[in-house]
Formats: sequence, C-alpha cells, structure tokens
Amino acid sequence: MCDEWMPRLELPITFEQFHQLPRNAAYKYEYFEERAWLNPRPRYYHALLDLEPLAGRPLEGVSRKTALRPVRPADWEELAPLFAAAFDRQQPFCGLDDERSITAARKSLEHTRSGGDGPWIEQASFVAVEGDAATAVGGILVTLLPDTDPSGWNAYHWKEPPPPDALARRLGRPHLTWIFVSPFDAGQGIGTLLLSAAVRELLALGYTQLASTFLIGNDSSMLWHWRNGFRLLAYPGSWRRRFEGMDEII
Repeated sequence: MCDEWMPRLELPITFEQFHQLPRNAAYKYEYFEERAWLNPRPRYYHALLDLEPLAGRPLEGVSRKTALRPVRPADWEELAPLFAAAFDRQQPFCGLDDERSITAARKSLEHTRSGGDGPWIEQASFVAVEGDAATAVGGILVTLLPDTDPSGWNAYHWKEPPPPDALARRLGRPHLTWIFVSPFDAGQGIGTLLLSAAVRELLALGYTQLASTFLIGNDSSMLWHWRNGFRLLAYPGSWRRRFEGMDEII
C-alpha cells in the first residue's frame, strides 16, 4: 500500500535536465514528449534472522530508563503520529503534508491490526515508553506470514485465509512488519531493545526465524538490519534468480 500515497509526477524539462534529476529507488524515471515522468515503483529487500542463536541472551538495547509493555487497544491512535514522524524522511511519508501523513499512518497501522499483513502476533509486539507520563517513543509489530521461500514473489501474502488457530499450531513464519522509533530518540538502541523483546517472545512461542522487509533505498533500515544479525535474501526480481534452474529445464 506504499505507492497509494506516492505522487505521480510530470515535469516539463529538457532531456539534459532529466539526467540531472536526483534518483529515488522507489520511483521509475522515464522521458518522452519533452517531459519527465516519475511513477511510483517501490521495491523491497527481504531479510531473515535466525532466532535460536539468540536464545538465552538478555534484552539488548538502551541502558537508560526505557520500559516496554504490550500493545494496548488505546495505543493505536497514539502510535499514528509517532509512526508518521519515524518515517518522515522515507517514501511515501516524505512527500505528504502533516494531515495526509497521519492519515496514511493510521491506515497502515489499521491494516496490520486487522490482519491485512497476516495474523497479528500480539505476544511479540511491544510499545517502548519513557518518563512519568509513559510517553510512547517506539513500537514493534510482528505478524505471521506463510512458511514458504522468503525470497519468493508471493511469500508475503497468504493465498488463502490462514486458519484462526495458525499461531497456536505454530504455522507460518513471523514477519517484522513495523518497527519505528521517534526521530528524537533514534540511534539510541530503542529499536534493538524492541527487537530483543520480540525475539524472546517468538522463541517462547516455538518459532526459529523472523523475516523482515524494507524499501530499497532505505539505507538506514538496511544498516539496522545488518547490525542486528539479519541476512539479506536474494531479490526476487534479479535476473540471476529469474533464470535459476533454466539449464536443468533445457
């Protein structure tokens, strides 16, 4: 649903100016009829974290007074502005005004809460709070995806509605659908603390892996995944992957 909020741009510029445009990996750039046409084309990397080596490790992250608690029903509305602020330098939020940014954040969170990203794993989802007022400064939301090849095109959608007891039966593979931290508190270990708590709960539930997804071009997210032990998976659209096994077929 990312490209739903990304504008399509038509720029009456010269071909030379077109080549000077800064490129964003979430857009496709074309030039014809003396115009530049920028169309949304968000692409994603997938990553995988093996959980068993982390068993028994204490919570990692911030050393200051940051508390974690389960997500409460009343949190969803409070998390929307925090969510929008955390992604305000990334597509699609960087191209939206404040009102539309909050609307997009609410819609994204509701999509996750209602199962649009797969069954929500409430036990492995947390809110990070600070201060006497327990102000939310971060959050992590984990959902359940089918247990298929995590680097495949269709690995991030259930072909059929998952059974209501999918989590109880340990079906599927957990997916780190959202992790976000206030821009005023970013870089201080809150995201790592949230991830550590989610990993602990997923291990207790009997899962051994956690998948994740992030936009190509989001370098800060890529670095965060790398620092926390995720391994990057093959890009489904790569030519090498597309023609894997062709020799055997021929």
